[in-house]
Amino acid sequence: MYPWIHYTLGGLSINTDANCLTTSGQPVPNLFAAGQITGNVHGENRLGGCGLTDAFVFGRIAGQNAAKFAKSLAQ
Repeated sequence: MYPWIHYTLGGLSINTDANCLTTSGQPVPNLFAAGQITGNVHGENRLGGCGLTDAFVFGRIAGQNAAKFAKSLAQ
């Protein structure tokens, strides 16, 4: 294992909806994450060039889900 300057290889676990997961794998309601703070997509290593793609894809998913939650609070 080597330290990576541009990408964290550990961190919060998320599901395909970008929900943060508890240690037992259950989604934490209305808590979303993306980018370097997450680490469960590739485990202990990653494919070269995937860091930005992960951040963009899961950032969009997390943003959309957070916006849905915020909209539900306003109603």
